[in-house]
Amino acid sequence: MNAIVNKVLVACLSAGLLTGMAACGNTSHQGAVNADAPQQGGTLKVIQVPDPVGCIDPFQAYWTGTRTIVRQFAESLTDQDPKTGEIKPWLASGWRQSEDGKTLTVDLKHGITFSDGEPFNADAVVKNFTTDLQTAKEIPGTYGQLYTQNLEEVQKVDDDTVNFVFSAPNASFLQGLSTTNLAVISPKSLELPPEERCTAALSGTGAFVLKKFNPKTAAQLIRRKGHTWSSPFQSQKGDAYLDGIEFSYSGENSVRVGSLSSGSVDVLWPDSDHALTQNDKAQIEQAGGRVESRSLPGTAYNLFPNIRYGRPLNDINVRKAVTLGIDRATYAATLLRDDYPVVSGFLDSTTTGMLKTPANTTYDSKKAGELLDESGWKLKDDGYRYKDGKRLTLHLLTFTKNEGHELIQDQLKKIGIDYRIDVTTAAEENARMISGDYDFLGDTFTRNDLSALNRVLDLRYSSWKDETRNIATEEQHAQLAQLFDRGTYELDPVKRRETYRQVQQFLSDNYILIPVYERLQDYAASSRVQGIRFTAEAFGDFSGAWIAK
Repeated sequence: MNAIVNKVLVACLSAGLLTGMAACGNTSHQGAVNADAPQQGGTLKVIQVPDPVGCIDPFQAYWTGTRTIVRQFAESLTDQDPKTGEIKPWLASGWRQSEDGKTLTVDLKHGITFSDGEPFNADAVVKNFTTDLQTAKEIPGTYGQLYTQNLEEVQKVDDDTVNFVFSAPNASFLQGLSTTNLAVISPKSLELPPEERCTAALSGTGAFVLKKFNPKTAAQLIRRKGHTWSSPFQSQKGDAYLDGIEFSYSGENSVRVGSLSSGSVDVLWPDSDHALTQNDKAQIEQAGGRVESRSLPGTAYNLFPNIRYGRPLNDINVRKAVTLGIDRATYAATLLRDDYPVVSGFLDSTTTGMLKTPANTTYDSKKAGELLDESGWKLKDDGYRYKDGKRLTLHLLTFTKNEGHELIQDQLKKIGIDYRIDVTTAAEENARMISGDYDFLGDTFTRNDLSALNRVLDLRYSSWKDETRNIATEEQHAQLAQLFDRGTYELDPVKRRETYRQVQQFLSDNYILIPVYERLQDYAASSRVQGIRFTAEAFGDFSGAWIAK
């Protein structure tokens, strides 16, 4: 997966450009009274937004909906408490860190098997992480690569023990082990080349068995019998209640909402950038369903400015003015729904260690105008600002114009900024990033760890080098790199959090990013469906889900 493809992924997150699929049938589960106790059986029907990359391999999977599918069949060495962020053993039974932080010894649970019959043991773990490191070399920018920062090799100590050996400490690695991207699959599955793993029926240790994955049509899982090694945070400690899960896809929100409301499906699981609106929620609740939400940990949706190439955003006053000119409360309530949270920093609120930065999320159009006046951008009769005969024009690159872009366009026009929404192809966007012919891009990254900021801001590890390079000066990048190294190496959680507080304050003081909205992971379900759990990263866990009959 190259850098262009990675940019396609992020841009697709904010674009409704995928093909629709007609809703069918009316096998409604809507409107029934919930049973008192979990019931066995039934196939849960889930509708999602299509995955534009179409990769189910845990290490390569990017799309949040697909990572929810991964969580059903592939498990991790550790798991993270959604409430506290604490890391606990899952397939591992414990671990020990060396004093220098360069060796992590992990003890593995015994008696676990993959769905294809292969044993889960040290050999399987070594094979998984050795393959991950090789995939990262073959496909730079692979999504799971950041989690393995500084990892050099994995060594077998005995059948139930492995050593992770690092060139330098990686304080976030234990959290990384809890993610879907570092979930383990069977050695047989790993024999496939990376591109074939993307659509293969991979074998994991999970409560469900992946039978089919076609990102354009459907995915199918069936219950695995004899599953007894649940996460400490899963409610169901034995076999799953459901017989299976069927995922279908539609790029049209009206089709997804209509399919749930009519009873054609049991659950609507949108991706994080297709949050359910007030009208969607009303339609779903009128049909007897409900909407559940969890803030996605990691970065909020931020605008990434281009401050180079002589662009207007090189002036910090212009960046401040744009920041002050966006009414985020109106954005959340108007475009999304009444109960939608308003963004309060560069990270979403469920990210442990998130710092609120009111200077970067406050709306003050009067102050914005004053700053532009100070910088010589004078308001003319046509409602726009000019300097040296040039209009203050800012270009956002995107694949599809949406209502969010248009609302920001209207809000910035009120302070005299001509905010252009440039709809481009992937190739055009990449070319304009390289040449610097743009002013804004929008990006996100999901991870329940402060190192989510590393992924999008550290020029050494970002998948989108040109975008990251253009948000700051060389001196600022050097300062950020020092802070990120300190945060990566520091094993003391209190000191590490202080370092990332400094990172966020640095972003705030220099207006390096412009927060727009908090990202929520929604799901909507029939009243008959119970027991769905949000993981710490706001993915879905259906191991304890059941359908009332």
